[in-house]
Amino acid sequence: MITIHMKLFGGFRKFGETLDFAVPIGSTVAAIKAVLQKKLNGDGLVLDSVLANDSAILRDSDVLDSDAELSILPPVCGG
Repeated sequence: MITIHMKLFGGFRKFGETLDFAVPIGSTVAAIKAVLQKKLNGDGLVLDSVLANDSAILRDSDVLDSDAELSILPPVCGG
């Protein structure tokens, strides 16, 4: 198992500033988002959001093999 330290932004702040949880080694970003969605009471916005590390926005197919500090970035509307 690896530990994900997730920073929450936008509409996810109602759940706090951060959330730590474990996922199996070799999990894809899509799988991590599915676990996160369950932890956030099924919030459907998770699936429309992107995950990012300190240097890039991650694709759903990217694989994580070690502990990671990530941010969830919800879609933004407006002008």
